[in-house]
Amino acid sequence: MDRACAAIIRKGRRVLVTQRKANQTFPLKWELPGGHVERNESRKACLRREIREELGVQITALRPYCKRIHRTGSTSLMIYYYLCRISSGRPKRLDVRNFRWIEPTQHVFYDFILTDGSVLRKLLSESRYTVKDR
Repeated sequence: MDRACAAIIRKGRRVLVTQRKANQTFPLKWELPGGHVERNESRKACLRREIREELGVQITALRPYCKRIHRTGSTSLMIYYYLCRISSGRPKRLDVRNFRWIEPTQHVFYDFILTDGSVLRKLLSESRYTVKDR
């Protein structure tokens, strides 16, 4: 089974999400940034490389968050999600169509790749993301 990693990069309550380019698989879908793990590459090294290539920032992977299997046709992809923070730089559109900082509650307004949408729903279900009445 192929492996990929995705970064849950937070700024306060918001999460950084990216939009795939029109010429990529799943064109124009929104996702948590990341990509495929290369041969002999660690998951954390994959995250650092992918985020640098896509957004031009350095990140620190703080800890694993969860994993999901993404199935398309006869292929399966194991995606490892990590809680991360930006250690230097400001995001730029290098290898993505767009990016945004969104609250997990806003995920319903974007066309997410299914596995990433489920991870955002998981974040939303955690008490620190619950919107409380005043």
